[in-house]
Amino acid sequence: MSELKTKVVNEALRIEEDVDHSARSHFNAGNRWKKYHYTIGLPSALAVALSGGAYIGEETVLALILAAVSTALTTTLTFLKPSEKSELHKSAGNQYLKLRNQTRIFREIDLEHSFDEDFAKKRIKELGEIRDDLNQNSPSISRKDYKQAKKDIDEGRSTHRIDNKE
Repeated sequence: MSELKTKVVNEALRIEEDVDHSARSHFNAGNRWKKYHYTIGLPSALAVALSGGAYIGEETVLALILAAVSTALTTTLTFLKPSEKSELHKSAGNQYLKLRNQTRIFREIDLEHSFDEDFAKKRIKELGEIRDDLNQNSPSISRKDYKQAKKDIDEGRSTHRIDNKE
């Protein structure tokens, strides 16, 4: 293998590893925000329903308390927008997976069957730029989400069966 081909393959492997960690981190963040959405939204809906029942039953104080709780929870949902954040992270995770797949196909198929130096240099730069753009434009992830992603990857939860050569 030529020195350039080795460098291109190594860079492709780096991109694949980077985006695998990023994708999993975003999926973890998306799941966390989805839990926040349900944790806040369900009690809010229950509180408003119960406040209506309390009002009908002429339990005015209880109705006011439950309405206030519902208002506070709904305001929190509106401010935090956990459902929206969950979807943003899911979308980012999917974009990272798309890049990982494109990079793997480039490395395992395009580079294996013919090696055109100009094409290889151009394509690896394009893939690197896509990764950089995703890193710059994706929502932030927490350290906890990253650590869980790293743990999952280290335990083999990110590998296709075909790639497990044990």
